[in-house]
Amino acid sequence: MFSVLSQINKRLEYMTPVEQRIANFMLENPNKVINMPVKEIARHSSTSDAAIVRFAKRIGLQGIKELKVELAKELHTLEQEKISRVIELEEDTHADIFDKVFKNTIQALYNTEKIVNRKRMQEAAEHITKADNTFIFGVGDSANVGHDMEQKLHRVNINAFFTADKYLCMTRLTNAKPDDVLFVITLSGKTQEVIEIVKLAKKLGVMTIILTQNHSSIAKRNSDIAIEITEEETNIQYMNMTSRIAQLIICDVLFFYVCKELGSSAYQTIINTYDMTH
Repeated sequence: MFSVLSQINKRLEYMTPVEQRIANFMLENPNKVINMPVKEIARHSSTSDAAIVRFAKRIGLQGIKELKVELAKELHTLEQEKISRVIELEEDTHADIFDKVFKNTIQALYNTEKIVNRKRMQEAAEHITKADNTFIFGVGDSANVGHDMEQKLHRVNINAFFTADKYLCMTRLTNAKPDDVLFVITLSGKTQEVIEIVKLAKKLGVMTIILTQNHSSIAKRNSDIAIEITEEETNIQYMNMTSRIAQLIICDVLFFYVCKELGSSAYQTIINTYDMTH
């Protein structure tokens, strides 16, 4: 289930005044919105029909019709389940924890499926396929995802080099070839290391792809291709469990896009690699 209310809340502070009026009306009257004509929503939020349609696309949906459908699903689920997504280790039973972890993860994947820009993913795969070298950078939990992506690309003979060390990455960028690519994997896009790396890549003219959950970060604005995943709010967000899984899924899809670009040779390479290791 796509969480309309969650996506609105996450983007609220970065919205234009017009978008904020629409957002506030929807947050305060979700049950009314699902049955309102577009003109009524526009009138109550002092905006326009076109602004309502643009708003729906702003949060990752095709239009107001899809927004209403997803919002109705969300309100129905909340009413039916009446279960908090917050994990309370002292109060929750093992069954509660199991349900919440799975539901939070499924929610994150469903939201990411809705908001991710597939055209940008295809463009990213094309650049990685054509690159002489792909430099992958990630820190913290994203480092594990970056290392996994490096290993995947090696299986199809892509020159991929992962590092979580800022200075090593900077050295590689300084010596980069014209067709090299930088692939940054980050949650917030706000860490100083990530910002410095992306800015250096831009200064040097290195094609930069970023996978992030923060649509307004400095790092994203300075990247050539930005792939956005959802940001889920729970009391255990510092563990980044749902975000890490969303990152892994997107990297899996990106890897298969690369394989598609490479053609039948990629399939044969994977088979040969499997035979050699088993």
